[in-house]
Amino acid sequence: MTWPDPDRAVRGGAVWFVASTGRLRAPWRISVFIAAFAAASLLANAFVYPVLSLATSWMETPPALYSWVMLVAVIAAHVVALRHIDERPWSHVAVHADAWRARALWRGTLPGAAAIGAVILLLLVTGGARFVFVADGSGIAEWSAVAWRALWLLAPAALWEELVFRGYLWRVAEDAGGRRTALVSTSIAFGAVHLTNPGANVQSLGIVVLAGVCLGVIRSVTDSVPAAWLAHLAWNWIMAAVAHAPVSGLPFEAVGWRLDAGDPAWWSGGAWGPEGGLAAMLVLGLGLLWYAHMHPRGAAPRADNIRSQSPAIASSGS
Repeated sequence: MTWPDPDRAVRGGAVWFVASTGRLRAPWRISVFIAAFAAASLLANAFVYPVLSLATSWMETPPALYSWVMLVAVIAAHVVALRHIDERPWSHVAVHADAWRARALWRGTLPGAAAIGAVILLLLVTGGARFVFVADGSGIAEWSAVAWRALWLLAPAALWEELVFRGYLWRVAEDAGGRRTALVSTSIAFGAVHLTNPGANVQSLGIVVLAGVCLGVIRSVTDSVPAAWLAHLAWNWIMAAVAHAPVSGLPFEAVGWRLDAGDPAWWSGGAWGPEGGLAAMLVLGLGLLWYAHMHPRGAAPRADNIRSQSPAIASSGS
């Protein structure tokens, strides 16, 4: 949605709505996105949820459907915002074809898996956590069923969160104030949505914000929201399905073994899970320092900057 004569629109009193580019200002773009998401959520709960519930009713343990309903609503909100407000393609929010290439996906998956693996190893070495064996349900079939249920829940949850915070909201913030503004604001918002999780406190939410910064760096370096999604998913899934530990305060099924947090909780994360302690903060902080050392400012152009200068994008009015 573009005003053909932004100067005239500003003179006409639309300065609070229209930027100098002729497009809606950031608060109104976000408001439209939220309104579209709220409407889509109502429709998804009314029509999508019953279909998914019927399709999974034959299962002995029907999986959770909330994350899938949220994902449908978030995708619908993106369609409304991109098509009718921004008038931009999906590449505008880093969900273009190249974003799904194997190289980009691995550049997200490997850091996510390695980081949480390092956190768990650090906790085991320092006595901050230990594995406790569970007598019942220790077979491969039982573990596979639990792992698939965790994946069913965590995959759409991580995707809708990344689409929101590293997708459309990132783009709006970056358009308004640059990449640093996008990184900081979306990371804080990412932490804020975890306020209602069981056991949330200042420390755990601060680490979630730091994790949001790491995910934002992955999104920026790869120009790929799917890469950030797989980093997010690898981190959560390893905690839930491999370590059988809580994820952001939410407990998951444990078969064969589970990771029990030790004392002190400020180091191990306690009931929040291994991502809630200073051990996780240390690993994430070191990861960011390593990235800053390996990629000094201005060392290389970003992929999305290069693509934004291409004739195809330029012709769309970017």
